[in-house]
Amino acid sequence: MKYFSLYLGDFRGDDRIRLKAFLNDIVQETVSDQELDKLWRSVNDEIYFPEGGHLRAMLKDARDRL
Repeated sequence: MKYFSLYLGDFRGDDRIRLKAFLNDIVQETVSDQELDKLWRSVNDEIYFPEGGHLRAMLKDARDRL
């Protein structure tokens, strides 16, 4: 996905490790879809996810590409 390459490519070294750890923490089932939705909306991104499950899947994919 071009989106991942565009944004994740800038992370190197320790920043990449910290980002992967953060993504791993927030995609766990202990974080609800509602909590993920609230977190996503707090960053004012233009991408809309109709359900938290879709966001979780995208975040897992991003984590796995790191």
